[in-house]
Amino acid sequence: MINENKSVRDLKRMVLIGAIVALVSQLYWNLFVYNFRISSSVIVLPVLLMTLGKNLSTTMTCSVTAVIVFLFRLIVAVNGGADLITSAENLFPNAVFYFCYGIIFNAMIPGKHTVSFSRLFPAVFFADFGSNLVELCISESSLHTMTPEKAGYLLLIALFRTFLTSLILMAESHYRTLLKNEEHENRYRRLFLMTTGLKNEIYFMRKNSEEIESVMANAYKLYEKLNEMDVPDDMKHMSLSIARDVHEIKKDYIRIIQGIEEEISEEYDEKRMSFQDILKILEDTTYHMLEAKNVHIQLEFRCSDNFMTEEHYELMAVLKNLVNNAIEAIESDRKIGTICIEEHLRDGNYIFCVTDDGPGISSRHLPNIFKMGYSTKFDHKTGNIFRGVGLYGVKMTVEEQFKGSIEVRSEQGSGTAFTVMIPAASLVEEEL
Repeated sequence: MINENKSVRDLKRMVLIGAIVALVSQLYWNLFVYNFRISSSVIVLPVLLMTLGKNLSTTMTCSVTAVIVFLFRLIVAVNGGADLITSAENLFPNAVFYFCYGIIFNAMIPGKHTVSFSRLFPAVFFADFGSNLVELCISESSLHTMTPEKAGYLLLIALFRTFLTSLILMAESHYRTLLKNEEHENRYRRLFLMTTGLKNEIYFMRKNSEEIESVMANAYKLYEKLNEMDVPDDMKHMSLSIARDVHEIKKDYIRIIQGIEEEISEEYDEKRMSFQDILKILEDTTYHMLEAKNVHIQLEFRCSDNFMTEEHYELMAVLKNLVNNAIEAIESDRKIGTICIEEHLRDGNYIFCVTDDGPGISSRHLPNIFKMGYSTKFDHKTGNIFRGVGLYGVKMTVEEQFKGSIEVRSEQGSGTAFTVMIPAASLVEEEL
């Protein structure tokens, strides 16, 4: 059943190629003898064989094309008032051309998936020249009428059409390469952002594992104290059971962390990245998100340095969280605004500043924005408060991982500015 379906699909594709060639074959000019046509379809045919018909039999495809072109031209001629028999006789050599083309091309290019341009061009040339030679001889019913002048013209025509075919195939190959590079670049960015998010989550999971360890220790201390007291045995066993359960939870937690880290290392193993590449990914992904949100926000970058860093995940997490926070602020206000990302090196420290022209933060909320679970954002329809760890996570990353500091300046109606200071030694080892 699968083979039958494939055969049908292949036949449909052959018919499609034949139909395209037949239509293009109407672009032609006469040469040497009456009804000998130099057709533009011969330029299109090898292109189709190497693209749409790459998985098809060359000989069979050209045979189907020969039949379709013959019938198409015959119908056109008869509809134009020509005699059926005469038209068929005149068009028969052209059908032979496509059949011969397939035989010669297949003989020189048996495998279309592994062929190089150095082999492809001669194959196109000889298939064109040889088939034209056969067509002309059949049209004139004699080989003796082939003069050196006619052979020279056929050589020139074949060279010209091979040149055009080569240009089209090289352009198609270049375009395909560009698409692959773009696809690779998009995949690279998605993996980088996914890894950045996972690494950020892993950081908090490890901090949580420390809390789990503390809970387990306290549960065991409770068990020891209960052993010294005159309390029922079931209470002692319960406290010990809690300690054991927490210990098992911790082990599972650690295994999850290790599993995620292994997957990350296998899927994305970029060790270092330039700061400008980080900014480029940040810019592209942010604009993509803004387009989906239908929010009109302009990003401005004032960054002159281009250091290489192994802390690219953490740095991206910091900048992306600050930019997203600015977007949310502007989005909640008027859905149009500007976010500026600045960077400069001062006194051995990299200074990063993310500024927006949003509604700003009130003095009442400002002291609490870096606290875990604190948020001023809520859904007006449901009343649910969004308790993310964005700014809290930024503060922890900056202070604990980078040994830096973060400050915020904001006034209601005047926008908000976050300033992050990171020692250069925490980002770039070469500057130690």
